[in-house]
Order: sequence, then C-alpha cells, then structure tokens
Amino acid sequence: MLEASLTYLRDGDDAVTTAVIGGLLLLASPLIIPSVLIFGYLTRVVRRTADGDDEPPAFEAWGALFVDGLKAFAVAFVYSLLPLGVLAAAAFVALGAFVVVPGDGSVGAGTVAVGLFVLVAGFVALVLSLVGLYVTPAALAAVADSGKVGDGFALGTLWGVVTKRAYATGWITAAVVVLAGALAIGVLSTVPILGTIAGVFVQFYALVAAAAIVGWTWTDVRPVATEPPEPDPAERPAV
Repeated sequence: MLEASLTYLRDGDDAVTTAVIGGLLLLASPLIIPSVLIFGYLTRVVRRTADGDDEPPAFEAWGALFVDGLKAFAVAFVYSLLPLGVLAAAAFVALGAFVVVPGDGSVGAGTVAVGLFVLVAGFVALVLSLVGLYVTPAALAAVADSGKVGDGFALGTLWGVVTKRAYATGWITAAVVVLAGALAIGVLSTVPILGTIAGVFVQFYALVAAAAIVGWTWTDVRPVATEPPEPDPAERPAV
C-alpha cells in the first residue's frame, strides 16, 4: 500500500496538470477558498480509491469540488475545536491569575492551583489533539463515502472503524507518507524561494498519497449498512 500510494498520482493520465494545479492551490491556501478546494480534491481521491478506482481525479466540476471540500473542511475544523477550546480556557485562567497576582510577588495556593490547572489542561489538549488526528481521517472518509456531514460525527459508527487493526495500519502508513513529505519539505526549504515553492508541490503529492491510503483502508473498514433495503413496489403488500 505504501509503494502504491507513492506512484498513485504519478501514474495518472493528467499527473503534471493535476500536480501543478494542486500545488498552486496549496500555495494560495492561506486564502481559505483554495484550501477548501484542496480538501475537495482529497475527498475525491478518498471516494475513488475506496470504490476501487485507482485513476486520480482531475480538477474539474469546480462547484461540486468546492461543496465536497467545504464538508471536509467543516469536519476537520470541528475536530480541531475541542483541543483548541481547552487551550483557550487554560490561557484565560492563566491570564486571569497573572492579573490578580499579589503585588508583592508572593506565590499563594491559588497560584499553584492555577499552575496545576494549566498543566493538566495542556496535557488534556495534547491527548485530544492526538485523538482528533487519529479519528479525523475516518470521519473524512465517512463523509466522502456518503456525502453527509453528519456521518463524520457518528461517533458510535466511527468507533467501530478506528478500533480495527486495518484502520490503525492504514493510519500509520498515511502518517509515514505525510511525515516523509514534511522531511523533504524541510530539506528543500534550505534553498531560498525556489526550494520553498518546490516544497509546496511535494506537500500536495504527499497529501494525495496519504488520501489514497485512507481510501484503500476505508474499503476494508467501512461500516456495513444495517438498514434493510426498501422492497420493490411490486413486492410491497397491498393496503
């Protein structure tokens, strides 16, 4: 799976065009809309590979691409909110303690309690961040599969997915690809300007490879529908 992911985009019919467009969008991603479009493309990669189609999608049907990206962006954003909220609460408490600290600089029991709270909050935020990083690919795959944002927050269903060994293996493989891309970007960034620009295209390539791994993994771990199929009209009993 790792080797296949590294050649996934390269073996596509429009690999160069796709890589150029993706890299330019990633370069402009601080403007939000290009970032949403990147999310939309990665969603298409996950959906295609999960359905057994290993041909990389093209950047086309931009309206639908934006809608897919907006759904994925919203899910990823929500999963990042909880640890950020914990950190914000810790920062607020620490700031309040700093404002009301005694003028003589003495350290009281309240100050110690605040320090312990901030320390615990930081640890909780770290744990929540790691949990979010682990669950988010499954949530994004669920949304890509069904097109429903709510499926990204169906925690009961997602629990059955993320606790499978196949998902853990796929997640680790995708993480290795992303980290390898980050290392390559670090090396390229030593070259002023051109190295930084080249690193953006490497990052896009790594993200697509990781998305392909998530899609292939989803094929093995996707939940089985439990609702019975609707009977054909001819089979429905007459009333």
